[in-house]
Amino acid sequence: MLPFRVILTAAAAAFPLLIAACCEDAPAGSSETVCCDESAAPVFLQSKIDDDDGDGNPYDEDFPTINDEDDDIADHAWIRDESGAYHLFFQTEDHGSGSFIEHYISTDLQSLRYVGVALRPNPGGWDSHSLWAPHIIRRTKTYFMFYTGTDGSGGDPQTKQRIGLATSTDLMTWTRCPEGNCPGTPGDGCIYECNECWTTWGGAPGSYNQQCRDPFVIWDSIDRRWVMFVTAKSLNQYGVVTVAYSANLKDWTGAGFIDATRRLETGVGGQTTGGQAENPFIMSRDGAHYLLFTDWQDPEDSVSVDHPRTIVQYATSSSLAADSSGSINWTYRGSIPDPGVNAIEVIRFNSSVWIMSQSISNQRSGYWPLRRRLRLKCVVWGNDFTFGTSNIDLHCGLPDRAINPTSVSRRFRDENAYRRFDPLRSRDCFRFPGAGL
Repeated sequence: MLPFRVILTAAAAAFPLLIAACCEDAPAGSSETVCCDESAAPVFLQSKIDDDDGDGNPYDEDFPTINDEDDDIADHAWIRDESGAYHLFFQTEDHGSGSFIEHYISTDLQSLRYVGVALRPNPGGWDSHSLWAPHIIRRTKTYFMFYTGTDGSGGDPQTKQRIGLATSTDLMTWTRCPEGNCPGTPGDGCIYECNECWTTWGGAPGSYNQQCRDPFVIWDSIDRRWVMFVTAKSLNQYGVVTVAYSANLKDWTGAGFIDATRRLETGVGGQTTGGQAENPFIMSRDGAHYLLFTDWQDPEDSVSVDHPRTIVQYATSSSLAADSSGSINWTYRGSIPDPGVNAIEVIRFNSSVWIMSQSISNQRSGYWPLRRRLRLKCVVWGNDFTFGTSNIDLHCGLPDRAINPTSVSRRFRDENAYRRFDPLRSRDCFRFPGAGL
């Protein structure tokens, strides 16, 4: 059988990739291409290697016996800076002392360079123990990092999880929002806790009731508001994606929850099993919004099974709205086609091209023991709210300057010239009426 190969036109001559949370479409007119090619070698990204167990061999990780030889990339976020470089943020492993958010850079989407710690827990604050699951958007010249903060370990049923916000103008130095919007919490940065009538957050402490994590934020151009999707614990004791609205990115009001993301005996397919929806992420295409989420408690098939059932599932809706009755506008659709992965992020190439960033989570991926490395795949859209994935060839007809912005000639590095070629500037991303801070 001929290998699946799709030639896709790039968005911009010098800087083709856009993060999905930003502009809807990039300027057209370029002849540059990238290939979705199932016969291409898989693209993996790996964090730095450390010999944390001190045995002189930094490559002897044997999960779960040895689980400390590199920085696991699980819940992660991509954002592109003004030079065209791609910044990756993710939480470190928690070996009992808490976790923080680390920062890497890639100029070619094939290798990662370690930058350092982006944000640490705040001693004595509401987020004194761990920071998880960053999500970053850019509005004008400011970057907004939404993250999960905790006052205890993830294994402690008493731990309280909340959503925090830090900002930066250069992606290097981050400052927590000085105003706290979570009553009675010490320290800066807390903007939302999932204390809603449809969650267990405001109930008795313990039993993992205070779940509120994995924020994803997107602008709703129809209803002119920001929308945040968050993991919480629903009143039926299963995980659910809950939704909040904001006009300014700092003050959030609960809107409702999405029944299609939680375990329901009256549901269909994967809805009847599992029960821990998390890691929400939205892809929007042709008037439909695809809400991806991970249910790691669900059973999963191997990569060797045709049309496998997987733990990453999705629901769709024609709007980003939610309500306190379960949001019937969202319809459960089933699983993505790739087993053994979770914590999905999506990078937007142009109006036709989507690159899915997957964290390798278990042996069912077919790539064990490449645990917690990232794999990049193309999204191949089908009919009736379906899609597949394919390997990606990052060099298919693509000049080096397009995928590696550091090789662009001096005239492109010049600030005035750059302004003419940067699709983010040309589309004035995130300059929306009523959304100012």
